[in-house]
Amino acid sequence: MWIRGRRTNRFLLPGSKRKRKSMVSEEQKKQAQFWLEYSQQLSGAIRYIEALAAVERALVLDDSSVAAWYAKGTYLAMAARYDEALTAFEHALSLDEMYVPAWDGKAWALGILGRKDEALAAVNRALELNPEYFDALKRKKRLEL
Repeated sequence: MWIRGRRTNRFLLPGSKRKRKSMVSEEQKKQAQFWLEYSQQLSGAIRYIEALAAVERALVLDDSSVAAWYAKGTYLAMAARYDEALTAFEHALSLDEMYVPAWDGKAWALGILGRKDEALAAVNRALELNPEYFDALKRKKRLEL
């Protein structure tokens, strides 16, 4: 597609291996970080729906934040919206497949959804990346029962 004499790749298929360049300004990144940190404070106060709204504001500002996608998955899972949580964890992994908390979050959602084999595969991947990741060690023990 051509816009103003420049070729764009605006219509890449989902799952495409080509990464788009971040068009996020430093100011937007700062604001996104503020909303992410605020969402974490709300989560700590067990206000998951409000935390979800705050992290969504962060993602509007910077949708390339792996930590924000992971946080969104966590808040969705805490609100018992497991399919949506799984999607958020998978999106985080599409941005950084080495992000151990997202692998553990994916295992968490899959386990609750009754997809034990997939959950074990995800938690094993988390432990391959970080053999001492405490949450994944606990999750693996629970999944193997």
